[in-house]
Amino acid sequence: MNIVCATDGNYLRHCVAMLDSLWQHNPDPDLQVYLIYDNVHPDQLALAAEFLSDLLPAISFLKASPQPFEAFPVNGHVSVAAYFRLLLPDLLPSTMRRVLFIDADTIITDSLRDLWNQSLQGKAVAAVPEHRLFCLHHDHEHGRYFNAGIMLIDLMKWRHADLIGNGLRFATETPERLRHSDQDVLNLVFDADWLPIHDRWNACPHLFGLTGGYDLSPESLTETEIAAIHKPAIVHFAGSGRDKPWNALCRHPLKDRYLEAMARTPWAETRLDDQPPSALQRIWQESLFRIKCLLRDFWRRA
Repeated sequence: MNIVCATDGNYLRHCVAMLDSLWQHNPDPDLQVYLIYDNVHPDQLALAAEFLSDLLPAISFLKASPQPFEAFPVNGHVSVAAYFRLLLPDLLPSTMRRVLFIDADTIITDSLRDLWNQSLQGKAVAAVPEHRLFCLHHDHEHGRYFNAGIMLIDLMKWRHADLIGNGLRFATETPERLRHSDQDVLNLVFDADWLPIHDRWNACPHLFGLTGGYDLSPESLTETEIAAIHKPAIVHFAGSGRDKPWNALCRHPLKDRYLEAMARTPWAETRLDDQPPSALQRIWQESLFRIKCLLRDFWRRA
């Protein structure tokens, strides 16, 4: 099974937690992981490399260059690393025919063997359809749109698609349409060349009541959505801020799966975002403040 993921320094520890969860549920001696990275501090990269090299049967670290994406827009929690998926044909071994891409902000909760063995039926990519986004064609009609967080990829077809060239034209000619970084590019290029797959391979937040306006009543859900809710294989913490399980205010019912994986990594003691200080920390902070006030008054009198 060939797995590829991409990260920068901001998401490195979350990517490592994802890979830990991957191994916990897929202890396959033939597992080969490729981690694409850029803008990672050498000490953090060395920490990740040591941990993952001991954990996984085989892992390769591939340095990406952000240079091809200088004209591509980035915003919010999305960095240039999101576009690294467009580099897969160039960075991965030329002999590789198939790879499974998994986003860094996910956690694996089951075996991925059935997904890996999924027939692509001649398509360039297999992915879970987005529940609220559509692809805008040149004739201004809307078509189905896939979430690029988890993709089973036919690399042979991707190598003939000129993803960076098409993406650059997209970004420069119609920048107003490029709202979801490389996901928009991939949907444009593979508009009629992708295969919808089961929701449990990419269980997004709307299935857990975390996005407004989505009807979760049993009669409104499909069989695959119900299965994804009760037994997801890949939980995707899509979104930003409080949507992420490393935020103390996250309300996702499966955030503990992330915390369990993170607890096994070298970043186990890292504080959650927006985590309130402990009682001891508050006492220490208040004491420092009082000391600073006393010193300020002393120097004023002096």
